[in-house]
Amino acid sequence: MIQSYFFGLTISYLIGGIPFGYIIAIAKGIDIRKHGSGNIGASNVGRILGRKYGIIIFVLDLLKGFVSVLFIPVFVSTLHFPTTSGDLLVILCGLCAIFGHVFPVYLGFKGGKAVATSFGVFIWLAPLSLAIAMVIWIVTVIVFRYVSLGSIIGSLSIFGCIIVLESDPFGSGLYLTCLSVVVATLIIVRHRTNIQRIVSGTETKIFSKKQQKQQAVL
Repeated sequence: MIQSYFFGLTISYLIGGIPFGYIIAIAKGIDIRKHGSGNIGASNVGRILGRKYGIIIFVLDLLKGFVSVLFIPVFVSTLHFPTTSGDLLVILCGLCAIFGHVFPVYLGFKGGKAVATSFGVFIWLAPLSLAIAMVIWIVTVIVFRYVSLGSIIGSLSIFGCIIVLESDPFGSGLYLTCLSVVVATLIIVRHRTNIQRIVSGTETKIFSKKQQKQQAVL
């Protein structure tokens, strides 16, 4: 059991830590950490390199979470490691992928804000809750034009939907409920500077002239 957990969680963390935003920006001759918010996630990449690249990074970061919960536990079982509490292993693999994205060993533990990778985890673990949360996220972004606000509200929506939609969120589904609480808390904490800028009115809105100027400079 210890072997299976150690192997699965380590691989999930390393997959989650792959800094696609940084890699693609470097390929374009830009160190994304020195532009915009300095974050390597999809929002900042889209803000600096353009919407197309933001979407590409979002999908790639999402896949890190999806692969970690869908394939890593199965891969571990094929190695004949003793496994118990399979649901817990899947949950922890997803959590490690998320922490890998936020604290990647490849970049000195300075990574993204967990949104896309978390979405990838919940695609498999709670698809209906995620679908509703993504609709809320999209509507929030369209109405208020703050991606950060949409991410915060979307993460809270996943938790709320799991509580409402799961058959036993505090029994057999307790691991999933706990994961949604941890993820929502992590996303809010990682967006604390965005919250401050929203309150002060200095947060960059999508499709704003300020964003277009940032892209034009590059």
